[in-house]
Amino acid sequence: MLFRRWRTPERAQDVLAAALYEGNSRACERIDRWWAAGGADRDRVWRGAWFLLTGAYFRFGNHERPERVAPVLEFLLEADPTSVYRPRVRLTACLPQTAAEPPNGVYQGDPKVRELVDAALRFPDAPLRQRLTDLLSVTDQPGLLDALETAFRSRARLGPTYVGAAPLGHETRCDLWLDGEPNSFLKIVYANPHLPRPPAQPDDVDLALLALLKDRPDLLPAFEQGALARQLLKYLDTWLPAQVHDRCRRALRDLSSEVGIAAVCDEAVLGEPEAVAAVRDAGYRPPDPAWTPLFLLITRQFAAYREADPDGRVLQLLCAADVERIEETAVIGRILAILSADPPDDVAAAVRRSLRDLGPTDDLSVEDLRRRWMRRAVLARALKLKREAVAAVVDAGYLPEDDQELLPLLFLTEQFERYDREDPDGTKLRAVLAEKRHRYERKYVRTVAKRAGRPDPWPPDEPSPPRSRSSSPHATTWPSSLGGESFGGHF
Repeated sequence: MLFRRWRTPERAQDVLAAALYEGNSRACERIDRWWAAGGADRDRVWRGAWFLLTGAYFRFGNHERPERVAPVLEFLLEADPTSVYRPRVRLTACLPQTAAEPPNGVYQGDPKVRELVDAALRFPDAPLRQRLTDLLSVTDQPGLLDALETAFRSRARLGPTYVGAAPLGHETRCDLWLDGEPNSFLKIVYANPHLPRPPAQPDDVDLALLALLKDRPDLLPAFEQGALARQLLKYLDTWLPAQVHDRCRRALRDLSSEVGIAAVCDEAVLGEPEAVAAVRDAGYRPPDPAWTPLFLLITRQFAAYREADPDGRVLQLLCAADVERIEETAVIGRILAILSADPPDDVAAAVRRSLRDLGPTDDLSVEDLRRRWMRRAVLARALKLKREAVAAVVDAGYLPEDDQELLPLLFLTEQFERYDREDPDGTKLRAVLAEKRHRYERKYVRTVAKRAGRPDPWPPDEPSPPRSRSSSPHATTWPSSLGGESFGGHF
């Protein structure tokens, strides 16, 4: 067989193809000699191998030609004592330090490291697939470890529910299990003693699950702590093995960063059960003292709340806080939820006092603006007949800023004495509801009307406009006009 005279990448590819696909002994000798020489000669052989893999559509769906891929992979898996990585084979001797994709432009034979992981999972040749699996299970080659982390990241990232991944009766949003047992990829990750590694980027929190799976809590402080805390709570909200959930809970209680503690405290204020349990067990407190009374109230630490808010100023303290951590609407929702959960009488009385003292201040300030937003939130809940919100609106005399919203509020909060003065015959309310019915819910209006023994003020549904015969679309597919250049019609 004739080969190109000069040692170009194309010549190395031709010689390698002859050695692997035709069994040409002369070509085999040359390939072994060039590989042993190292340097540029080895690099040409290495790139020639990847050119052959690319030409065989390696891991390119149904286009892949396994009979052309297998000889190249077997060549790369042959022993090479010069490799500094485990296992000592040609593949680990030349792979780059990362699993970055080849650069755009003309392909130069750069390795496609990530496809090796996919081949270990799905290549049709079972013995070769097992050899790749065994290699990935022990390797310390940085590029292959990076490829494993890349594949893990996409599977660990919380997405939709994966059918058949969790045990029967459970659901998980991680693609790492099959019927509750580790899938083939996770088995590789479990087996590799060189994973996990410290994260290259602190915000790469998807790799935190790898540290949890392999019980490496020492790596968790390397992640961005606020994002980590929120990620741990998300893991507790989906199925994972019981020991992983236990490690998540332990990590939530062992946070030392103020950012991480603040994130857990914020989630606790929003009512996340695992966050509430974590802050109570660990004794966490928000970084801003103005939020401490609300935090203690929401997490039902009533003894500490009494000390932190003896005058019932929990909402007023939030309005004067330097930092707004949670929207006012969410705060009011949590306050009303606590009042509906039968707290101690003195605590309930203090919170009710605070709800009724959200009137405007004398100056235009951030505090005054926050008070206005909280009043709006209370009014919105009152329009949905939330009992504590209705009582606060009536007792404090809160009124909407838009005069058109006054009559619906008076009716829904059953302030009928004033309502009857404003709208004796009910026509004004019906007009408002007809114009802005999208702002109100019919069921609440009917509930109040029935309870108070009053006529239902909800306006009747507007009838659909009648369709005239002339506006009906033509029933046939033929044009009916006979003028001009038209044609067709019925003959």
